[in-house]
Amino acid sequence: MNWIEWARGRSIGGSLWRGSLVLALAAWALPASATTIAFLTPAGVARRLHDGLDEQARARGVATRFAYAPDGAGDEQIAQARRLIAERADALVVVPVDSAAREEITRLALEADVPLVLIGHGARTDWFAGRVTQVVPSDLVAGRLQMRKLAQMSGGAGRVAILAGSATDPVSALRSRGAREVLAESPRLRLVAEAATDASRTTARATVAGWLARGIGIDAIAATSDEMALGAAEAVEAARIPAGRIRIGGVDATAEGMQAMQDLRLAVTIFQDAGVQGRRAVDDALALIRREPAPPSDWVPSELITDRMSTTHFSR
Repeated sequence: MNWIEWARGRSIGGSLWRGSLVLALAAWALPASATTIAFLTPAGVARRLHDGLDEQARARGVATRFAYAPDGAGDEQIAQARRLIAERADALVVVPVDSAAREEITRLALEADVPLVLIGHGARTDWFAGRVTQVVPSDLVAGRLQMRKLAQMSGGAGRVAILAGSATDPVSALRSRGAREVLAESPRLRLVAEAATDASRTTARATVAGWLARGIGIDAIAATSDEMALGAAEAVEAARIPAGRIRIGGVDATAEGMQAMQDLRLAVTIFQDAGVQGRRAVDDALALIRREPAPPSDWVPSELITDRMSTTHFSR
């Protein structure tokens, strides 16, 4: 999951976000001398992340400019970065739409000595020679937490399947790696199936349906996003397997994933607070603007959520 997979569950509605190519730039009416931070994000960025960025910037008296590009439209996002650097934005906060955009925008920021905060994984350590930092959810920990809870729910024994995203997605790779680490420490748990399903609910559903049709016995399914977990749940339901017989875990705590836990279709998910990510990104950008120290990787904790916790924990 990458983080974009997670954002699909909480995307902002409205005409601003419709269409295959979306671009919007907005500036708040603050004095011309005010510090300006430019935010470059995918068009479907999660509401909590967007609001966290916006609210923290307002609280700090910072002018904001938002630019949106479709997922995968790296050239468009790079062009936005070039323009905003030329227009003398004081800092860039970027949720890259693809790896090529992340690398090129980082190069541009370093070359222009413009502070850059990346949200999500991917920065190389040699980038930190400049004013670059990243706000990163602890995806390896997320995978470990999910698998440990599924193992506990299964009595420490059983047959496990893993649904991952794209083979090249570093977030999904870390989450599935965390799950496999727990499996390696648990001799009574056995990995019986694994597939990359590109973070697609449809592909996950078809994959799990295929496993079940071939008679593969499964006691737990660890998916690296709620979207894939929901696809697995749909396949299990279509096979008329009673709820709870196969325990399914996701990551992201999307609204639909949380409801699925209440309906006992999912057993567990992992919450990575997008609002916290947004607030930390703004504060790190301001520190870099002032040439003050900022952590090279500002880690955002992962939190285990089950159906027993979700109603009260997320009642807001």
